[in-house]
Amino acid sequence: MLAPSEAIDKARVYLGEVVPEFAALEPKVEEMVLVPKSSEWKITFYALKGVQKADATSLADLLRWQRVEKVVSVGADDGALIAVRNPPPF
Repeated sequence: MLAPSEAIDKARVYLGEVVPEFAALEPKVEEMVLVPKSSEWKITFYALKGVQKADATSLADLLRWQRVEKVVSVGADDGALIAVRNPPPF
């Protein structure tokens, strides 16, 4: 079974291949879950898209930030890509 850090590394590689524009935002890990019945790691990444803090000149600029999330599922045993998804709404 892959260690959590190995699963995250594989998931980042897949993000770069499947959704390079999201990977370019340097997403961070928000949540990681091992799903025992399906033997897969589900890793939720998030990134902020829009005006950066240094460029913000008003409160409206800060409110324009858009939070983008992706869920990457990789095989717990071999790290094979299972899916890259948008997370379900609430």
